[in-house]
Amino acid sequence: MPAAPPPAQSPAAPPAAGTGQRILLVEDSPTNQMVAALLLRGAGYRVDIANNGREALEALEAAAAGPSPYGLVLMDLAMPEMDGLTATRRLRVLPPPAGTVPIIAMTADAMDSDRERCLAAGMNGHVAKPIDRPHLLETVSRWLDATPAGVADTGTPEKGVLDMEVLQQLAHDLDAELLADVIRQFVEETLERAERIARGGAEAAGGGPADLAGLAKEAHTLKSTAGTFGARNLSAAARALELACRSNAVGEVTSLCRDIPRLTREAVEAYRLRGYVTS
Repeated sequence: MPAAPPPAQSPAAPPAAGTGQRILLVEDSPTNQMVAALLLRGAGYRVDIANNGREALEALEAAAAGPSPYGLVLMDLAMPEMDGLTATRRLRVLPPPAGTVPIIAMTADAMDSDRERCLAAGMNGHVAKPIDRPHLLETVSRWLDATPAGVADTGTPEKGVLDMEVLQQLAHDLDAELLADVIRQFVEETLERAERIARGGAEAAGGGPADLAGLAKEAHTLKSTAGTFGARNLSAAARALELACRSNAVGEVTSLCRDIPRLTREAVEAYRLRGYVTS
């Protein structure tokens, strides 16, 4: 009598895509904390929680100094002690990896003006509440996709500085030599523009007659060109500077004017690492 075939085995469940990747969830509502954390942990992510922007800054700086910095921040907007927009602006002036970590707004405010405020503060994207599970996980996966699970961010200038989707589209649309030429031209113009912005910020900081209208125009152009060539963090800072100039927020203007030359240098170094510029 032939031996009975071995029982069929159920296929092993595939490992969670997010295993090992670390996310900071900044949210003051315990209910929202529980729902979002359960969804993210169920997808294999490591999730820490901060109750407000102040706690988020402390957590990000502490993690950046260790072997496992955060790969992504999910940031509520309206919170006690420090709101999400303020926390993002303060975060963006920090050195990498803390200052370059992608930040996604999580908010019930879904108007175009709300999204613009988030981007102007230096955020990278927006997901609406109530949480839509597929959209949240797709957004998180997209922003973390460049970092393999379990690999710590080394803080190299390219990480988080360039929007690779934008560069890939440019590479698809343009001849490689032409793309390198236009990026070199963008770099030359931007280095000069960053110097002018820094001088304008120094005048404002020194109590001189700051030309906020002129700075706003420089920032407006930089916002557009940096976005065109995928200099994500530089574009966000320029957007924030334009808004600060139009709001006559001199303190924020001076801070951003000091930060933009650094972000410009980081973008140039990221282009250099990818072979678009040679010096």
